[in-house]
Amino acid sequence: MESIITELLKYSDDILEIGNSISDNRINLFEKKYNVILPNDFKKFITKINGFSLMGNGVYGFDENIAESIENVYHFEHFEVIYPQPLFLVPFCNDGRGNFYCLDTSKNTNTGSCPIVFWVSNYEYTNYDLPEIVNDNFFEWVKEGIIEWTFEEYNYDGSEKVKDSHTS
Repeated sequence: MESIITELLKYSDDILEIGNSISDNRINLFEKKYNVILPNDFKKFITKINGFSLMGNGVYGFDENIAESIENVYHFEHFEVIYPQPLFLVPFCNDGRGNFYCLDTSKNTNTGSCPIVFWVSNYEYTNYDLPEIVNDNFFEWVKEGIIEWTFEEYNYDGSEKVKDSHTS
């Protein structure tokens, strides 16, 4: 976890917003209210960094006063949409098109992690056609889906990387 946070913090404040750490019981209250157990890797991370946005991509935090908080998005995506998510999915990131990366808490392992799935919001899943697993755990998702993909296009200061215009 520390290496993920260290890598995130290399980015300029101009392109990275980080939520304050959590010292209260809001994570436990969420788990009790919705009868889910969040994976330990996610809880440790979100306690230190209560949500972040890197160039518009990131992870929701636990702040009920913000529309895109974990609790507000969870409630909406489970109780107010045409195709609700199963209760064990916890959406933590929107792809910008209304679909979500979610923690699959039904597969929360004794190692303290769970798979990350991609939920397409306007699709009716079945017991045989489930959302795609995109990463084995939360840290892997942050490393690949946020840090590495951002670094392919942008420098730590937010400037765009110069593309090689060499043609054959």
